[in-house]
Amino acid sequence: MGNTSASRDSRGATTREIAEISAAICTRDRPEQLRRALQSLVSQQIAPREILVVDNAPTTDATRQLVAREFPHVRYLHEPVPGLDFARNRALAVAATDIVAFLDDDAVADVNWVGATIAAFTARPRLGACTGMVNALGSGTEGERLFEANGGFARGTEQILLPAAAGGQLSGRSAPLIAWSISVGSGCSMAVRRQMVLDLGGFDEALDLGAALPGGGDLDIFWRILDAGFEVLYEPSVSARHEHRPERSAAIGQITGHNRALVAWLTKSAARARGRRRFSVLVFLGWRLIKPGFRIARRAVGRDPLPLPALLQLWGSGWAGLWSYPRAKKLARQRRQEYQ
Repeated sequence: MGNTSASRDSRGATTREIAEISAAICTRDRPEQLRRALQSLVSQQIAPREILVVDNAPTTDATRQLVAREFPHVRYLHEPVPGLDFARNRALAVAATDIVAFLDDDAVADVNWVGATIAAFTARPRLGACTGMVNALGSGTEGERLFEANGGFARGTEQILLPAAAGGQLSGRSAPLIAWSISVGSGCSMAVRRQMVLDLGGFDEALDLGAALPGGGDLDIFWRILDAGFEVLYEPSVSARHEHRPERSAAIGQITGHNRALVAWLTKSAARARGRRRFSVLVFLGWRLIKPGFRIARRAVGRDPLPLPALLQLWGSGWAGLWSYPRAKKLARQRRQEYQ
């Protein structure tokens, strides 16, 4: 598409300079947060080639009006089928560049977010996805503090590079690759190589369906990229901040919802894996089901941030996730048919 050029690095390997990327925000009925996210994108040190706003099953035209009034150079897209991964796939389908960087509508990108993303993909021609450091936008509410204490979205200040290795193991590590793949960052700030993801079938639209299955699409595409033999990178210099839910109950709901989606994604991955890799996925799935029990024991001696009722909800959410994916797959198919 004219946005890359080939060269040789010092080892003689072919690298591909990435000149431009597309930035995309998938949103639904949150114009005030969207305004803040868009302002962070139009303020980048290196501007993206285009900014896409995918308005996902909106109930009002507030988002369309906001974009037309305040961000006339932003490309507005309407995606009628409810579900985050329907919106992500819409962005991939129309993007003008091969690197598409996604930012949540309740996040704010650092001024070098685009530049650091370009550098990451330029340096690694086999890189399929890149995530970044995501810190809390605020820390004044109980919900924000609880979400961060439970792990938040940040994954430290060091790079994490995940190459796919034979047998599902990460070279030099004892844990299976799929265990590392959930520790490489979050989809609230991620970039993917467009054609690679399209060749893999796009984002799984049965994930990230809202209350039906609130998450998993980012982990799923990271794993499928790794499983196909490519790389996923956590690059701290790709920095953003995220507005966590302020209420304690909402934060706990988000934590348990993510856990249910994680287990649902693992059941899908186990069903599709083969050989040693399937065994490693099943082992990790088993660990995720029993892990809340160990956290309950830690809570008894004051060493876990979540209160006991929340940990019990967390435990139950994992077991509920075992049956969630087939139902979500059916729901996604019904939604797609309804809007055809």
